[in-house]
Amino acid sequence: MTKSAHHLNALQVRQALWALQKEVLNSLKEEFDRENGYAAAPTEWFQVLMTAERYVWLRELTSLMADIDILTELDFITDQHAGIARFEIERLLFDQDSSESFNNNYRDLLMSGTSLLPLHSQLRASLQNLPKAETSKDQSHAERKSWHEEHRHQSRKKRN
Repeated sequence: MTKSAHHLNALQVRQALWALQKEVLNSLKEEFDRENGYAAAPTEWFQVLMTAERYVWLRELTSLMADIDILTELDFITDQHAGIARFEIERLLFDQDSSESFNNNYRDLLMSGTSLLPLHSQLRASLQNLPKAETSKDQSHAERKSWHEEHRHQSRKKRN
């Protein structure tokens, strides 16, 4: 595939993932507000997200989202890069057999009747445009770290 096709596909996945993440946060805030009997101010909600133990599971999604942002800023996205992105998103959001904290919390939220299902489906559809990669969780995390190194290297080259 050409550079532009991988970039276009990665950007579509990024956009779908951003929309899903935003709706996850909106759903959790609505739940929090209902439980507390008032609408929390944005600063209070942010503080709760950052400090409350019940939301620690969201950090994995936030980390993945940051890595996908880095990926889409690379000058060249290889089949391996795109495949790792797909593997990581599928592992985190679509692995029905996982018993990890994120998967359990996300599935509960998905099934709670919120408006996540259409965005979940949209993300799944956009992932089909990325190549599949067979890898392990450890290998994919190492690859994600390499995106950051590559990004730093490209940024330094552009500045000089």
